[in-house]
Amino acid sequence: MAMPPTDVRTRTRRTSAYRAFRLGDGSPTDGWSPAGPAHRLAAWCVDIGLFVLTFGIGWSLLTWQSWARGSTPGKALLGITAFGSDTGRPATRSRMALRAFVYQGVAVLIGIATLGFGWLYCIASALGTKHRTLYDEWSQVVLLRRP
Repeated sequence: MAMPPTDVRTRTRRTSAYRAFRLGDGSPTDGWSPAGPAHRLAAWCVDIGLFVLTFGIGWSLLTWQSWARGSTPGKALLGITAFGSDTGRPATRSRMALRAFVYQGVAVLIGIATLGFGWLYCIASALGTKHRTLYDEWSQVVLLRRP
């Protein structure tokens, strides 16, 4: 039996689960899709570049502002927004801070304690079908990309 080509039905099924999410103004996120590993890595690289270029000061100010919209400077430039999986709204500044400082910090400690195997698990989970890292799960965040 031949595999059917990827068609609209497959794409619709994948993105229809995210229609329950709403933007800050209440408009639906129709057409948004999960941010894949390549987009997440690109956003991380943009964040690192901005950090270096602004000696950390400008990046910190931009990050504080963009956290209010559920993003980081790199994610904002690439059209990625973090949504609370429990609320369906863009992540709040407090959730973004908790995700960055506590959950990512714990993930780093797990990676160090397991001599890198914890990081392999985080990478593998980001490459999985949900495209969510361990700290995304802990902080109840889903990263979605604008169409």
